[in-house]
Amino acid sequence: MNYLPSEEKHAFPDSNFSLQQICSRLALQICKLSSNWSRQVCKCETSLQQVNASLEVTIGRTCSEFAARLHCKLIANYSKNRVRTQPGIHLATSRFRSGDANHLAS
Repeated sequence: MNYLPSEEKHAFPDSNFSLQQICSRLALQICKLSSNWSRQVCKCETSLQQVNASLEVTIGRTCSEFAARLHCKLIANYSKNRVRTQPGIHLATSRFRSGDANHLAS
């Protein structure tokens, strides 16, 4: 049932074995590439987690600073408006702006 002439059999003596070796090498190469790719994906996920954590910290700090500044501005504006609408009230900083140093000495 062998269809190759006898001289061609000698030209490809271990063709089945060679094919098995090639397939085995190919499977091994695929496993190595898959393993390397998995490591790269893991590194990318770790980097992404680090970037996200850093971003959360940065956003938290920025929001806290913004809220503190906004709170101070609101208090300052409230105080200024109160001085304008109620003549008997003076801001603590108004005496420094007027150049009246006597208030500091007493």
